[in-house]
Amino acid sequence: MSQAVSQLAIVDAFTPQAIRRMDPAVAWVSGPARRLRRMLRSIPGCSDICHVSLSMHEPATDMLWSFSVTEDDNEAVEVQEVDMVDVPSLVLLADQRSPRVIADLAEFSEPGRFQSANARSAGYRSCMTVPLHWEGEFLGFVMFGASAANYFDAAVRDVLDTYSEAFAILVARSLDATALRY
Repeated sequence: MSQAVSQLAIVDAFTPQAIRRMDPAVAWVSGPARRLRRMLRSIPGCSDICHVSLSMHEPATDMLWSFSVTEDDNEAVEVQEVDMVDVPSLVLLADQRSPRVIADLAEFSEPGRFQSANARSAGYRSCMTVPLHWEGEFLGFVMFGASAANYFDAAVRDVLDTYSEAFAILVARSLDATALRY
């Protein structure tokens, strides 16, 4: 078992067998995803991006395995399992195939909003969530959080569209490499 797999920590694991199936894919994608994150932070105009997370979709169970993409290669990856039926807005977003931008998370202060509450507690003010598709298949999401409200203007979105495509390729390759892509 690789060192990357041993550094995975599972949070809120409802289906341990499925989680174990996803461990190799998450471990495979985490290193290249960290490198992409570091590259993104070095681009002028992207320094306010303070959070990147990936959610990988497992079609057999319709679950997402979500984890933050940190810049630290030595930090363990903590995976949170999310059932798509529990987050209807993500189901809609996956079908739409276009990014969702929340310009100011302060406007989403009602209790029970999973993503917004976590985002606010992490210190970011706006976010952009991009559904990842490859060859017609839904693969998951990449979410970018920024420390400033109204951050995701057209220029930033253009840069992040390219990075989102790169994240989609990584996820597809990780699922192929670990024989989890159907």
